Amino acid sequence: MKEYEVRDIVNMTDEEIDAIQNKINRDNLQTVEKAFAERRLNEEDYSYLKEFYRDGMGIYREVYRALYEIFKHPEYTSAINLATGQVDTDKNGQTINYGLKAVTPFTCTRLEYVDKFNNPIYVIFPKMKSAARAIEKIESEYGKEYVAELHKIARYAFDMEDMETFRDKMSQISSNSSKLHDILRLTITCKYLTDVERIERVMTEQRGFTKRNYTIKPQETRNRFHKPLTQNQKKYYDIKMIMHQHHPHGKTLDVEVQLKIHTLYNADLRTHKIYEQIRSLEAELAQKKNSLTDQEIRQKQASVEILTNRIRRINENSAHQYNMMVIDKARRFEDDGYRPLRIAPDFADGTYLQCRQFINREYLVESYNPFDSKTAFSAENEANKVAYLRMIGKLSATFDEFADNAQEVVSKTFDALTPSEMARFEGINEVAKRYAPFINRKIRTRAAEDEKILNGGLVHPQQKER
Repeated sequence: MKEYEVRDIVNMTDEEIDAIQNKINRDNLQTVEKAFAERRLNEEDYSYLKEFYRDGMGIYREVYRALYEIFKHPEYTSAINLATGQVDTDKNGQTINYGLKAVTPFTCTRLEYVDKFNNPIYVIFPKMKSAARAIEKIESEYGKEYVAELHKIARYAFDMEDMETFRDKMSQISSNSSKLHDILRLTITCKYLTDVERIERVMTEQRGFTKRNYTIKPQETRNRFHKPLTQNQKKYYDIKMIMHQHHPHGKTLDVEVQLKIHTLYNADLRTHKIYEQIRSLEAELAQKKNSLTDQEIRQKQASVEILTNRIRRINENSAHQYNMMVIDKARRFEDDGYRPLRIAPDFADGTYLQCRQFINREYLVESYNPFDSKTAFSAENEANKVAYLRMIGKLSATFDEFADNAQEVVSKTFDALTPSEMARFEGINEVAKRYAPFINRKIRTRAAEDEKILNGGLVHPQQKER
């Protein structure tokens, strides 16, 4: 199937674009029909997938309509490379605004909005998942879960002779396709944590939006920002929701919505290929386990562990970079606002109330360890240099700090900083020292909240508000 870039289609007519999508629809439907004929799909999977691939453009149109009700018209519609996060620019380095014609099921686009604080919000539309990939996921991932669930339920009938419970469980069991929510998915990224949570509330809230063409059930939402840190081994943070899209013909199709912070989304771009490597190794271990030697199995298992650890470290570094940005914002409150106007600190320790409140709202607790104000954002740690250089654009968002020549590149770039850039870096460190007690207070609060969740199964306080 031919791949199309946004630049290839923006000068086409609507009829030409529709013709491309109609061919993609036909190809996808043929794949679904073939898989059903081969008994690789059950009736429910077959029916569900056909609804998705019957009219890909219509599905996209309904999703955009839902977003328009919330965000209105985008400032920019750009083409994005999901491997690098780069958008198309002109010869002057300015982002090209292609317009809404660029948003199709076979292109990757990014819609840019601006919130009331003039911070960007990005809505990223990847290509719709092909039927072949959707069927592969049903078979390899959700199919296994479904079969395991069936075996578990069967025990009620054959081992316990409890037919009433057996029938009740069978009526509730989820089919394979009901778990496949990401044939169409979109990612919404914001600058700060509270922005992400605000969008979650707006999208989930139904009151005042009587014409909404979708439903989001709070109980289906997974919020990794609130997950106890001890249960988040990969240090990955996002909010994932399922948008149940109601279509005029009476069907409901699911769209996965991921809410992320800009900085953490950039880490996703870097870890995507690593996850593909892990999946490949795990598939090889599962398929060829009987033909591999013990040494080969151990080597592949060790490779999986190394790659998993790499993902965790990338995520940790991106979260730390986000926190550096938060502290830098507090620094700007002081240096660009209070001090030029000679406004005295609100407290004897030299801190300002607004800065305290901002850090308390936005700072992302990285671990339960006490915050070390002397080294947390100092040049003693190489990761701080990388975070700062990324933050000010001296290194790309996808720069690999684990590459063989990374330390040399970082040292050379950091040493070339201008006096004002170095002053800004040192200012971040000074502000971190000044507000350390409030960061430590937030760490202690988070530790106590997590302990309650782990010990008593309590919902996170912020989730109770819904």
